[in-house]
Amino acid sequence: PFAARSAFRRDLPATLRGIASPFRQEGRRQPTASNHVNHTPQESWGFLHPECHGRNALVFFSWDLARTIEQQFKLHAQSTVTQQLHEAQKAVDRLLNQYVQIQANPAAFEGQSIELRLEHNEENPQTPMLALKTSPELEALILEAQREVQASGKLN
Repeated sequence: PFAARSAFRRDLPATLRGIASPFRQEGRRQPTASNHVNHTPQESWGFLHPECHGRNALVFFSWDLARTIEQQFKLHAQSTVTQQLHEAQKAVDRLLNQYVQIQANPAAFEGQSIELRLEHNEENPQTPMLALKTSPELEALILEAQREVQASGKLN
């Protein structure tokens, strides 16, 4: 079996590790998969937030990305690992396209990609680890935006 939650948490690349929800920065309760139905869409997804543009979009995207992957593995928990990965990849592709469509930061998102794959887990060989291969340009921009946010302690 694939331990999506624990493997996903341990294997997050630097672009996703240590990211707090932008909503927490604003004093809002962070939505979860189980309670998002009770909140407005603006509270649920970063790409719907009014401040999701420019550098802020990169931070919202990294939060949405982690949430998207986790949700897909939960939604398809009864499926095979291959099917879970396939569904998560489709959702990540849709999310990236959403950021392109809303023109949140065209220079950052257009023409970029994120590939999901399972890799060997040396710590626990029976549990594969999820790895993300992000376009170098997008990864660099996300890391830079995250450093800025962490340095300032909030979204600008």
